[in-house]
Amino acid sequence: MKTRGTTARMRSTVARWSNRMLRPFGARLVPLAKPWDEHFQRWIAKAKQNGMDPNDIGDAEWADDPLPHALERHYLPHIRPESRVLELGPGTGRLTRHLIGRCREMVLIDYSEFACEFLRDYLRGKNVSIHQVSTPRLPMVRSASVDFAVANGVFEHFDPEETLWWLTEFHRVLKPGGTAALNFANLMTPAGTEWLKKWSAEPGSRCIFRFYHPEMMGALACAAGFTSVRITTQESWVAYAELTKAAQAGV
Repeated sequence: MKTRGTTARMRSTVARWSNRMLRPFGARLVPLAKPWDEHFQRWIAKAKQNGMDPNDIGDAEWADDPLPHALERHYLPHIRPESRVLELGPGTGRLTRHLIGRCREMVLIDYSEFACEFLRDYLRGKNVSIHQVSTPRLPMVRSASVDFAVANGVFEHFDPEETLWWLTEFHRVLKPGGTAALNFANLMTPAGTEWLKKWSAEPGSRCIFRFYHPEMMGALACAAGFTSVRITTQESWVAYAELTKAAQAGV
């Protein structure tokens, strides 16, 4: 039986071969766009015009994402030169480019075909594998094969059940003693409530962000199997979770 992941890989393969056949005619298949692809396409187009890295443009446009702070305090401390790192939702690689030279290997997971195709060119020659998925499952990643799993700017868009599913997969693929780190939208600060009001300004509209109480995120992490849960809050709308899998079964 074919899984959705298998279907996505088949579609990607067909698209690549089709584009090779169409190339002499100056045409190509355009992937079905995902919500963030419009931003990525704009960054890439502007970068080509100005001889820049698209992620420098993305960093400037999304300056309200405290990535530099998260990178130094919550992500890099968990990476070693021998680490195998999994990143969920890399987009165009705003975080990836800071990690890939510090670890042995990276596994990148995204639901956007456009982002995956861009990353294959952007990271050409690097020790990285890139996979498109359509469900919160990672059949291409063996259990207990990853040292560190990370997601920046991703879980803030997940409903609770999606968060639980992904955390459960993170727990499965992490080695004993491995850690997952992520950020999420914290409703329990004035900045959090202001952020909610900002992004759901029209009556009847649904905010693109999903907000959590820090204890709720901790409860979901425990339900996924993590035994060590560290939640870091601050005055902003962003909070962080660092979740460690037990070093030994049953511990």
